[in-house]
Amino acid sequence: MKARITSQSQTFRLVERMQEANIHHGQEIRADLPNIRVVALSGAGEGQALFCTMGPIRVREIMNRGDDRPLPSSVAVAGLAVPTSGSYDILNALVCSNGDLRLVVDDKTRVVPAIKVPERTSLRGTTYFDFELGSHGVTNIGAYHFDPRLGS
Repeated sequence: MKARITSQSQTFRLVERMQEANIHHGQEIRADLPNIRVVALSGAGEGQALFCTMGPIRVREIMNRGDDRPLPSSVAVAGLAVPTSGSYDILNALVCSNGDLRLVVDDKTRVVPAIKVPERTSLRGTTYFDFELGSHGVTNIGAYHFDPRLGS
């Protein structure tokens, strides 16, 4: 199934992740884009790429430095084809940010099913992933620590 961008793709999340990775306008890079969802559209073998659950971008190589202008907001995807609906990690993708953001899956790119990480529920009831907590220095969630001053 060939994936394309639709109005539900939430392309602003890709732009946010690129800003977090300090990627600039005009840059051409090779990068890993984790947890991109592809959902089948009704019809003949087409799907939509969804960036809402996308993880942090890992830059592998900077091929063109770019400039300090703002990133474009329009997004295009080329060559992204998957066997079925699901979440995928796009490894070593070519990402260009001149004119529009272009995510290109070529012969150097691998598209693999996303690794599922077990979820952990916080005391506030919101679900966090262990890797998200760990990236903020939070460890030993759920470990019980006896404090004699509190009596518990």
